[in-house]
Amino acid sequence: MTNDHSPVRTAATALVDVLDRVGDDVLAAEGEIETIMKELLLVEWLDDVDATPSGGDADDDVSTGWLYQDGDLRIVRGRMRAGFSQEPHDHGAWNIFAVYRGACHYRAYRRLDDGARPYRADLEVVTDRVMTDGDVTVLPGPPGDIHAVTALAPRTTTLLVARGRFDPVRRQYLPELGAYRELPAFEAAR
Repeated sequence: MTNDHSPVRTAATALVDVLDRVGDDVLAAEGEIETIMKELLLVEWLDDVDATPSGGDADDDVSTGWLYQDGDLRIVRGRMRAGFSQEPHDHGAWNIFAVYRGACHYRAYRRLDDGARPYRADLEVVTDRVMTDGDVTVLPGPPGDIHAVTALAPRTTTLLVARGRFDPVRRQYLPELGAYRELPAFEAAR
């Protein structure tokens, strides 16, 4: 019997070690996290794994599935067709987003108001970039976890890393209106 681990498990173990040290302050270890993720993104077979137990077929705009999950850390692989766009939304927790193959436009927001007025939100763009193969973004916890993604390449494959649960009810933001709406999690990111 061998003790060799898959590159995914090796990356997951390294991420857990870093996250155990910094807790929810993921930005404190942003460089370390990016280095681990970039190593993971070098794995050639990630795009070929059938990791779509949640559904989705080749004709869908988007499909997601587990790549790794150990009850503590999860790595979800997503696929998007060019033009698929997620409105600005939150997850209720920090997350790590990376592009394995393809390209997407990624925009992250900072909330400027204090959240005291229901259904109102004043946002400021803090990140606005095109991400391609190997690019990584570490998104802090609330209220800094607001982001939007639009796929640019015919098939873009991404990885999302998170720990703990995302909020079951999320906010989908309407920056041009200075507002948000609340939706079940599965609807908010679509």
